[in-house]
Amino acid sequence: MSLVQRADRFKGTGKIVSIEPSTGTPFTQLDSYVINSTGRPASVIHAQNPIHKPGTTTNIDANATFFEPNESYGGDGVPRFSQLVIDGQLTAGSVKVSEYNEYFTVTDPGVMTTEGFFAQGSNSGAAVRVPRATSQPQTYRRKGLVEVFLTTSNDADTEDAYNDDGVNWCAISFVTFYSDLENDTASVSASYRTFNKYLVGSGASDTASATTAGVYSASSSSRATGASIYTTTGIFRSKVVPFMRKPDGTQLYLKTNVTFS
Repeated sequence: MSLVQRADRFKGTGKIVSIEPSTGTPFTQLDSYVINSTGRPASVIHAQNPIHKPGTTTNIDANATFFEPNESYGGDGVPRFSQLVIDGQLTAGSVKVSEYNEYFTVTDPGVMTTEGFFAQGSNSGAAVRVPRATSQPQTYRRKGLVEVFLTTSNDADTEDAYNDDGVNWCAISFVTFYSDLENDTASVSASYRTFNKYLVGSGASDTASATTAGVYSASSSSRATGASIYTTTGIFRSKVVPFMRKPDGTQLYLKTNVTFS
């Protein structure tokens, strides 16, 4: 027996039992309601005879977005329905349903450079370069705008800002060379270090030297690679989760974006 045939047995147009604001949906920009009915789903009833908003004589939007109803049966065999409705039309595949502010933990990277040292003597000398931070990473709380969209697409936006994944942090190679000119001997040593959470600053690539003519020659070089600019402005996060289906079978999703002001 079809839905329409069953409904015809129970006063055809159906009956609204209750309508109340929904408490289980993250909507702040649009009103949402859960409507309980008998005989027919609220979407069918609304199409024939507009339903009022709770406690008012104002109709729910004629193009309101209804979702698949939950159907059950009472002891009398009358079909009962519970249906979520958003008091707004889903246009162009996406509509903002919620907006609020939230504080997020943000880390601004430090800046790394190098510093040179050298010592000169009559028969020997040394030159070294060592890493030195000109600023330390700082973690703080930053306010972000959270926007939630109801959409027919399951694609998330590209994250174009604060995301540590794939960041090219500072890395510095160090090479020290010493030549004993009197004995015609030479030695060289090298090392390599990475500095996560640090950017490359001015002076990270440089050379220090110490020499005495005809006796020795010592030099030390540092060469840095990595990013020198980093920003936390823009999209922090974009995620999409399944929501509900419309009666026509269209699957909708909730897409959440967070941006920093």
